[in-house]
Amino acid sequence: TVQNGGVRKRLEDLCASRRITHIALGNGGVNENGEVLEPIPDAAGLNNEVIRRQCTSSRKVSDTAYEYTLRLENNEFIGTYFSEIALVDEDGDVAAISNFLAKGKDETEVTFSVEDSY
Repeated sequence: TVQNGGVRKRLEDLCASRRITHIALGNGGVNENGEVLEPIPDAAGLNNEVIRRQCTSSRKVSDTAYEYTLRLENNEFIGTYFSEIALVDEDGDVAAISNFLAKGKDETEVTFSVEDSY
């Protein structure tokens, strides 16, 4: 019988072996009618990646979850609509993808956050 602590330790080891370092944003997460598309389970990347940057911050929020953030400054990507986000590991491989309703970027600072539970 495996105790909960043992399972948690193995999960933490797995997470540590796939360290998230970047967040990618794209505009291919919705169809032509603006409806959110279901992410493809084995996708190697976003449908239409616009930006990939090192995470602005990351923090452990619980024993089984980390939160990763990416901040876009006031003067960046004005007029761009984002509808997909990916967590990318240190080898450049996509670890997770999520699609959402398109969010337009204006002249204000915007922060995208992703909580990754394992």
